[in-house]
Amino acid sequence: MAEPQKLAAARRHLSQAEADFRSDDGLFHLAEGLALLEEVALDGETKYRRIAANLLATYSERICKSIRNLLATGRGLPEPELEHLFKVLLAFDAGDLELPDYVRSLKIDVVRRLIDFYYEGHPAEEKRKALERLAGIVE
Repeated sequence: MAEPQKLAAARRHLSQAEADFRSDDGLFHLAEGLALLEEVALDGETKYRRIAANLLATYSERICKSIRNLLATGRGLPEPELEHLFKVLLAFDAGDLELPDYVRSLKIDVVRRLIDFYYEGHPAEEKRKALERLAGIVE
């Protein structure tokens, strides 16, 4: 018995998302793939629900690991790219997914870097307050 079309389509979308997560097209494919997996998880047969959960775990791990590596090696990432990476990480929040432990710290790292950009040229006190607000959210 062939797997449901939604599951096959989710595989295609997530494969494209993994290959191109740094682009708007990749983000589109990620959102589409995640939505399809959620449909399978809610409406599919038990064996397909397990497959959907495994795909979700696999692709979230791969994409988040790629973002972690990019952040570790790309200290000078431009603001638009950081904003995009944050959107990619937030896409995983839409579903009921257990993400790797380090994803929360990835989001915080991206936001801290964005605060550096957003508050460049502003008084240091304003930047400090923004970082404190972030710390309050994080705790």
